[in-house]
Amino acid sequence: MSAGTNASSDATQPKRRKPGGQPGNTNAVKHGFYAKNFSLAERRSLQATEGVVLGDEISLLRVLIRRFAEQIQASQGVALNESAMHLAVISEAMLRLGSLLRTDHLLGGAQSSAFITQLNRAINEIHEEMAHDQA
Repeated sequence: MSAGTNASSDATQPKRRKPGGQPGNTNAVKHGFYAKNFSLAERRSLQATEGVVLGDEISLLRVLIRRFAEQIQASQGVALNESAMHLAVISEAMLRLGSLLRTDHLLGGAQSSAFITQLNRAINEIHEEMAHDQA
């Protein structure tokens, strides 16, 4: 074989890809375990979402916890073991809520960006006051 033949065959071979999903790959949304449970509109919504946004999940969990707590309060005269189970469910949901809030903060979610905005505003005010005092 000549050197020219090797060079042309190298040029026609595709570049080696990294393992796993490639950038822009939406197979998980289209073919994932839960994909058959999503409507077309839901799949489009999931594809349009950039990054991880947990605000909606946090709000939903808060509403569900509040609803369940209201149902518990409305049901008086419940046996002690049933009340203990209700407490366990609420406790587990609160732990999950805390975990979601922590993850949202680490990912720079809405709560995190609101805090950063307030912190920047306070720093700017202090900077302006110091500049005014020096003038």
